[in-house]
Amino acid sequence: MNRLSTRSLWALMVLSIAALFVLSACTGAPGDTGAAGAKGDTGAKGDAGARGDAGAKGDTGAKGDTGAKGDTGAKGATGSAGPTIPASIIVVPTVKDKPTAEQPAVVTKGARQPLVTVSGTGFPPNEPMIIEVIGDNGISIAMEYLAKNPDKTGPTGAFTTSVRTDISGLTLEPGLYTLLVTSLSGVSASAPVVIAAPKV
Repeated sequence: MNRLSTRSLWALMVLSIAALFVLSACTGAPGDTGAAGAKGDTGAKGDAGARGDAGAKGDTGAKGDTGAKGDTGAKGATGSAGPTIPASIIVVPTVKDKPTAEQPAVVTKGARQPLVTVSGTGFPPNEPMIIEVIGDNGISIAMEYLAKNPDKTGPTGAFTTSVRTDISGLTLEPGLYTLLVTSLSGVSASAPVVIAAPKV
């Protein structure tokens, strides 16, 4: 292999540099920016952050509607019976259809006597009554109610009524008699009645 002379080397270097200048002069303007690449994949979900502080207390809500009425409770036990008031009557003579205050009741012997007004308390309420007059011989004579007079006790067991003997034409002899009132359920009370002889 022949050695290159020094002159040949210098000539080769000059040619190489000249070639570089020529290449540089022939380079074109820079091209446009290329389009953006496709969006990359979403990254993995990060860890949850620390829990925040509790919020302030909210306002009180509006009052709700009233609930439905509850069922009626069971009926309580019946209380014990109260004290019983004994039945009693007051008998007074009836003169000209008006009672008097005379006690004991004294009436004059006459047709359909005794005519008396009877007031009673302590009887059962709203019960029919039987009123009779009993002589000392034990004979009982029924009494009849005067017109528009009640024949039964009132709502409180009290009453006021006027009666007379129930046998037309019968005249009771002077003496002491017992007037007896008995209710339908058997409650009774009595009071004395005196039939006096007529004054001569």
